[in-house]
Amino acid sequence: MTTSSRSSDLKSASAQIVLGTGRINAISMLGDGVNASSILVYDTNTGTATGKVLAKAACKAADQQNHIIFTNPIYAELGIYVSLSGTGGNYIIYHGG
Repeated sequence: MTTSSRSSDLKSASAQIVLGTGRINAISMLGDGVNASSILVYDTNTGTATGKVLAKAACKAADQQNHIIFTNPIYAELGIYVSLSGTGGNYIIYHGG
């Protein structure tokens, strides 16, 4: 059994992070300090922004980072898909465990 998180790697576009059941332990949202950006995290295995929204994270235009740590990880039944909107945003999803 894995007891630590896996990293999605730094992503700069929407992506299917996990297929199948999984847990979201943390999210790092990184901005460019000029533009606003945000992500919506979905419980889906379709590779599209559909299904139940599990989490949302954002960076305002002046922000360069926003970190969220879930002391009680969020459970996804179907998979973890992240939809990125805005300009200059990147993110890392820490999952598993």
